[in-house]
Amino acid sequence: AVTVAEQIEALRRVAGADVVALIRDEPDAAVWAIVQTWPRRFAASRAKALGFQAETSFDQIVQAYIEDDLRRV
Repeated sequence: AVTVAEQIEALRRVAGADVVALIRDEPDAAVWAIVQTWPRRFAASRAKALGFQAETSFDQIVQAYIEDDLRRV
């Protein structure tokens, strides 16, 4: 598991301090409700069997989002 602080540090490494400066520490009930529905643990054995590979660091997850999804926002 990755803590919020570790996620923010990964964001700083990949996207820079200016991006991290946009983060606000404010509780959001709507986001909390969504996150509470996520599974705590899951097996990805079928995905691996199909050839999918997981990122090995949160930095890679941030980079993949930037490359694949950010331009759609």
